[in-house]
Amino acid sequence: MLASVTEAIAQPAPVPVDECIRLALARSPVARAAGFDVGVALARVRAARAAYAPRLSVRGEYGRSAGFDDAVTNGGSTAALLTVESSLFDGGLRDAEFAAATARLRSAAALEQQRRADVAYAVRTAYCTAVAADRQARIHRETQDTLREYVTLLRRQELVGVVTRNDVLRAQLAADAATAAERAANAERDIGIDELNLLTDTALTPALLLDPGMTAFTPAALTAVEASPMVMDAQAAVEVAGREVDAVRSEWRTHVQFTAGGGALGVTPDHTFRDNGGAEFLVGLSLPLYDGGGTAARVAAADAVVHSSEASLQGARQTVSAALARAAVEARHAASDLTAWRKTIPQAAENFTLMRARYFGGGNVRLLEVLDALAQYAEARLAERQATFAYQAAIARQQQIVGEVMP
Repeated sequence: MLASVTEAIAQPAPVPVDECIRLALARSPVARAAGFDVGVALARVRAARAAYAPRLSVRGEYGRSAGFDDAVTNGGSTAALLTVESSLFDGGLRDAEFAAATARLRSAAALEQQRRADVAYAVRTAYCTAVAADRQARIHRETQDTLREYVTLLRRQELVGVVTRNDVLRAQLAADAATAAERAANAERDIGIDELNLLTDTALTPALLLDPGMTAFTPAALTAVEASPMVMDAQAAVEVAGREVDAVRSEWRTHVQFTAGGGALGVTPDHTFRDNGGAEFLVGLSLPLYDGGGTAARVAAADAVVHSSEASLQGARQTVSAALARAAVEARHAASDLTAWRKTIPQAAENFTLMRARYFGGGNVRLLEVLDALAQYAEARLAERQATFAYQAAIARQQQIVGEVMP
C-alpha cells in the first residue's frame, strides 16, 4: 500500500490544453514579436502627440576673434538664449499624423491578438490530434488482442480438425492489420506530442494528456466578423491610408510658425550680460503656390492606396465570413456524425457479442462473420473518435478566426 501511494505521489500531474496554451504563449517568438510591434506603435503615438507641444530650447556660445575686420566678426560672440517655437497652423498635418499613428496602434494590437490566437490554435490542434490518435491506438490494440486470442484458439481447433487453415490465416491477417493501424496511430500521436513539446518547451507524454472534452459549439454572431483581428487590421489600414491623404494635402495649405526668444547677445561677456539683454518674437507664414504638380501626384497615389485598402477590407470581411460559415458547417457535420456513431457503437458491440457466442456455441455462423462484426465494432469506435476530433477542430478553428486565445 505504501509503495502504491508513493508511486501515485511521484507521478506527474496531467497537463490540460489550457495550460499548454499558456506555456506556448509565454515562449512563442511570434507572439513576443507582435508584442514588441505594439510597443513600437504606442511609442509612435506618443511621438505624434508630442508634436502638439511647443518646443523649448536653450542655446549658448562664446568666441573671440582677432586680426579680422570687426565689421565682419565683431571681434567675437557671446550668447545665452532661451527659444520657444510653436506651430500655430500646419494645415492639419499633426492631426493626420496623430490619427494615423493611432490607427497603426489598433492594427498592431489586432495583429498581436491574431498571432496569439494562431499559437493557441496550433496548440489545440496538436493536443487534440495527440489525444485522438492515442485513443485510436488503444482501440486498435484492444482489437489486436482480441484477434490474437482468436488466432491462438483457432490454431488449437485446427489441430483437431474443427476449423480449416484458411480461418486461422484470416484471423492472423486481421490481427496484423490491427497491429499496422496501431503503429500508424502511435506515429500520429507522437507527431502531435513532439509539436506540443516544441511549442511549450516541455516533455509531455501520452499519460499527461487529458481529453479536452466536448464544448458546445456556438456559431459566431454577425458582430464577430467586424471584431475579428483580420478585419480590424484591414479597417485600421483604411484609416491609415485616409490620414496619409490628409497629410499630403496639408502640404499645400498655409503654415504659420511662431518663434520667441530671450536672453543676452553680444561680444564680450561682461558687456553682454550687463547691457545687452533682450527678447524677440517672429511669426512666419508660408503658402505654397506652385510645385510642378508633385503634391497633386502624391495625393492621387495616396487616394489609390485608400481604394486598395477598402477593397482589401471587403476581401477580409468575405474571407472571415466564409471561414466562420465553413467552421459552423464542419461542426454541425461532425456533431451529426458523432451522434450517429454513438448510437451505432452499442449496436455493433451487441452484434459482435452475439456473433461470437453463436460461433463458439456451434451455431450456423462462420468465422468471417465474427471478424466482420469485430471490424464493424472497431470501425464504429474509431469513427466516433474521428468525429470527436473533427468537432473539436471546428471549435478551435472558429476560435482562431475570431481571435480567441483562452475560452
